[in-house]
Amino acid sequence: MQDSNSTDTGRISFVDNAKRFLQKTQEHVLQGINPGGIYQAIWCRDAAYILRDWFLSGNIHGTMQQIYQIWSHQVEPNREKLVYGRGSPEMKFLSEVAKEDKQKEFQGALPTTIYQAGFSEVYGQNPDIDSTALMISTSSWILARAIKDRQSMTETSAAQQTIIASEHSSDYVSALLSKLGMTDPLNVVEFVVPCMLTAVGYLSSRDIDNDGLLEQNHNEDWMDTVLRAGKIVYSQACWILALSNLASLLSQLGRDDESNKIARLTDKAIKSVDQNLWSEEDACYLDKQEIHHTGGPYRTLTQDVSLYLVAITENTINESLKVARRKHNGQVDQEQQTGSTILDQNLHERSNLTLDAIRARLWKEKWPLVTEVELKATGPWNLKPYQYHNQTFWPWTTGIEMLARSRFDRIEECNSLFSKLASEGHPHIHAFYEWVNPITDQPDGSFPFRTGISGIRIAIVDILEKIKSTSSSPSFDSSSIV
Repeated sequence: MQDSNSTDTGRISFVDNAKRFLQKTQEHVLQGINPGGIYQAIWCRDAAYILRDWFLSGNIHGTMQQIYQIWSHQVEPNREKLVYGRGSPEMKFLSEVAKEDKQKEFQGALPTTIYQAGFSEVYGQNPDIDSTALMISTSSWILARAIKDRQSMTETSAAQQTIIASEHSSDYVSALLSKLGMTDPLNVVEFVVPCMLTAVGYLSSRDIDNDGLLEQNHNEDWMDTVLRAGKIVYSQACWILALSNLASLLSQLGRDDESNKIARLTDKAIKSVDQNLWSEEDACYLDKQEIHHTGGPYRTLTQDVSLYLVAITENTINESLKVARRKHNGQVDQEQQTGSTILDQNLHERSNLTLDAIRARLWKEKWPLVTEVELKATGPWNLKPYQYHNQTFWPWTTGIEMLARSRFDRIEECNSLFSKLASEGHPHIHAFYEWVNPITDQPDGSFPFRTGISGIRIAIVDILEKIKSTSSSPSFDSSSIV
């Protein structure tokens, strides 16, 4: 057991390294909401991380603008051209144009990718769960805080609008959108909340057997080659995050009945994951794959399971940046502030066991891998071992794992993961790359990969806030954290 002085020394070291990382990566994050490098389109799931990072970085004006724009591409019959199926083995990995009847079937979902005005794509046979759910989560999380801080935001917006912008300046579009009200949080709320409620309706339809868990087919999540099908822990995490943060936003708006209805769906989903996706044999949460799934092996543990641990701690005392739910009269809900915000003891124990399993099964020579064993099959691309999603190191999901470990006060393990992400062994630190081959230490994929950078930065902010609030030793100067 470590003494308080050694713990504080480790935390001071983390703080110093984290502050350097935030400064070093700031300019890359604010260059756009596309993932970066070879990915120039907007991927809704990636934008969810980048926009939260923008908000935490103080880019409020741009964040509101982009939230508005993304939700304007929500699937609706005859709104814009939509193709689907390129990642689906059931469709032989061939894309088709979604006709009106198919667009009605997808109505309410967000596309996987927004390429340009009037053209979007759903990658799988059906819209992926995480793209829609994560944008609900991020939009709600940001807007709840924006409403709370609206006074200071109004002053910021007023200052920004003093810039004289001509039609030929880079500020012209932003200034125009501001005049139209597209960057005012309340106007964004007015447009986006109905969109998000429609999206929840779509996602609810993916719960085929009404057990609170959403079912998916192959390649309908972020790992677009792993061929997962069934009840996937990561996808349930995205769903729970969407519900939890939307309930919080609706509460901030005084829409208590809707908030409570959404909160009941959240509770149902969490209980169902605990009942159906907990493996006593493996002592962790595991996917429940359909018999027809072609990936595998069947009991594969994946790093993105850690997002579930983030989801169940959202809006609880475990989240450093939580916003308390409020009743319609503006008073803090005392019940929310006390016992109901404390994670159930059983969930707490199982979460720590899952983190133990991830460390034991996925950390290979201190590399946290995205999948623990070689995959039996992949598609549309046949992946070799240690390529793309096949037993590789992903800074993006490592950022999620850091956030999960922070939520359960496992700061030393966060430090271990961060040391790998911030390693200076290349011309650029590992965090800048999409993925890395753990055998050769050779980075690959998109560069710089903004999604990964933002995922890590979000985790860092959470960890810094937690360190600041929990460090009581006189030797630890919490005022150094910004």
